[in-house]
Amino acid sequence: MKIKKFTARTFSEALALVKKELSQDAIILSTEEKKGLRPHVEVTAAVDYDTAGRGNLNSQVTYHRGPGKQNAGQSTLNSEPVVRPRPERVTSYSLAPARDDAADDLKSEINSLRLMIESMKNNGYEVSLPSKKRAMMTFLRERSIREEFALRLCDRTTNIDELPLMISADIKIRRQAGPRKAVMLVGPTGVGKTTTLAKLAAQAVKAGKKAAIINLDTYRIGAVEQVRIYSRILGIPLTTAHTREEFESNLAKYSESRDIVFIDTTGKNPRDEAYIESMAGLCKTDVPLELHLLIGANVDDESMIEAYRSYRKLPIDYLSFTKVDEAVRFGSLYNILVTYQKPVAYLTTGQRVPGDIEAATVNRLAGLIVKKECYSC
Repeated sequence: MKIKKFTARTFSEALALVKKELSQDAIILSTEEKKGLRPHVEVTAAVDYDTAGRGNLNSQVTYHRGPGKQNAGQSTLNSEPVVRPRPERVTSYSLAPARDDAADDLKSEINSLRLMIESMKNNGYEVSLPSKKRAMMTFLRERSIREEFALRLCDRTTNIDELPLMISADIKIRRQAGPRKAVMLVGPTGVGKTTTLAKLAAQAVKAGKKAAIINLDTYRIGAVEQVRIYSRILGIPLTTAHTREEFESNLAKYSESRDIVFIDTTGKNPRDEAYIESMAGLCKTDVPLELHLLIGANVDDESMIEAYRSYRKLPIDYLSFTKVDEAVRFGSLYNILVTYQKPVAYLTTGQRVPGDIEAATVNRLAGLIVKKECYSC
């Protein structure tokens, strides 16, 4: 076994050095943050070349021991590191298919921090930070930003006023890229797909575009009538498709005579695999199509993650957040954007049609995320 201490400016840089020199099978033995004229961190890591890469391992990270934990045999920051059983790889697991190297590096960095935090908690240790960074950590956690993400942000700045800029760097927004003929909205029941579709259709009509609507929601009571009212007010054609053949036929027809086609989908349980498979089949079309996943900004972190996981088999292009006006904290928006690296297209802030919708911007999202009070306050 090889044991070595690494010194770097930040934990992220130290972890990168560990992976580079000791491989992804290295384990973290201890970590320490040094103050002074030249603040830095020290990470002690080890690798056993005889057992590297074998099986499911759990890392043990020593940091600051929390109260009430006196486990024998565990090392402290001032003692020599002790190699304990059940080590875990520093390597990360993939949260979602990587689109580029930068996104892959970010996911790896976040997962390494997550593993570190979990290991510290499991072994009776807690993160010890200087007072300024501790205040920053509290500020972020109060806004529902997950601990590993908050720790990463604290690692990148010492000034709380710089947090919006740091958060902005992690946010992607929709850029207009080439012609689009169809926009399909998917999302959990009650997220506001039909209302959002009506707002987008109204914007298109106002911009002088010829629009049409295809309704796939024949499952929910009153859904057809609701979208029919919107189409009548906007003066655009509406077709309800009951089968895949009807959908493809109407989409092909409208794509020839209309500038853009909006597609409203069924509000079914996304855990229904047959439903998801049928939706995936509808997305396989020669007509240029954008797929937007709508998620309510007023739900908690776990609900957002569950919503994405339910629809991740579909070729999601963009996220859009609805019911922003009903949310109290917006840290969950940051969590899901960092986790899945998807750009944001729209935010909806009320029920008014055609109003209460806006194109997402980096500054707008960062401003919401660092807020603690509700949108309408």
